[in-house]
Amino acid sequence: MDIQLLVPSVGVFLTLVFAAAGVLVLVKAQANKRIRDRLEDVILLGDTDTSARDVILRDMDLSSIPFLNTLLKNAGWARKLDTLLVQGDLSIRLGTFLLIMLFLFAAGTFVTAAVLDRPLMALPIGLLLGSIPLFYARHKKMKRLQQFEKQFPDALDMLNGALRAGLALTGAIQVVAEESPDPVAKEFRVLFEENRLGLDMKDALKKFAGRVDSKELHLFITAVILQRETGGNLAEILERAAAIIRDRFRILGDVRTLTAQARMSGFILFVLPLVMAGIIMVVAPEYLRGLVADPIGKYLIGMAVALQISGFFIMRRIVNIKV
Repeated sequence: MDIQLLVPSVGVFLTLVFAAAGVLVLVKAQANKRIRDRLEDVILLGDTDTSARDVILRDMDLSSIPFLNTLLKNAGWARKLDTLLVQGDLSIRLGTFLLIMLFLFAAGTFVTAAVLDRPLMALPIGLLLGSIPLFYARHKKMKRLQQFEKQFPDALDMLNGALRAGLALTGAIQVVAEESPDPVAKEFRVLFEENRLGLDMKDALKKFAGRVDSKELHLFITAVILQRETGGNLAEILERAAAIIRDRFRILGDVRTLTAQARMSGFILFVLPLVMAGIIMVVAPEYLRGLVADPIGKYLIGMAVALQISGFFIMRRIVNIKV
């Protein structure tokens, strides 16, 4: 079959699929509206922040399409991807997120093959465009995690001070939620509201750990759960945990300082061949024309690109010292 006939047919098919999915989404949204309105009335009685309310009322279905929802729930990779969306503080549902990726892939493939008349480049361009939402979600997660870890030691000190002032754990959590900046404030607010709505503190803490992929937070949650099960002075435990976390950040800063030269060297070694190849193509294009035209030269170029990429990841692995 001709590629120029196949690609438009696939585009029409995907358009019909998206239209049918949109209709099912609207029907399912109307069916769940009454339940969500009732839950919002209960949460609003406590004057909950809008961002925290969105997290608490997050739909556990991965898609509004029943078949797709069942399929995604049985897939381990889908749960991991949904966790990534939660950790990146993205309110979009996984099914919608996957449809966006599929749409970008189909659009990139169609435009490259049919409009630009480059069928051999259609699949790589489509995969690159389809991966943009995934890279964006990972970027949002890492940026939010860095902000959280930067604020977390101060939040522990505030929590410790509230406990020493005589407040219970839930009251101390509420103080942190009201006085800290986001994203720490939002996460502690969600923790407080979930416990207020009837969720056991242990389960609420475990959900807290699932929303923020931080070793420091896991240390705090483990300490709180152990204290509630075995007893002890929680304020003293949190004080020691805050000291350990600050020491870890200090050591991590020293490690980043000592490995800065190696990280910069790896970046330069990765970028320099690409820059030099670009300069040669502009200044003396005939110099590389023979290499590109020769069959063996094409294999050598592919091997060079593969070695560059593997070398870049090896250098990152070397300088990525765990603390």
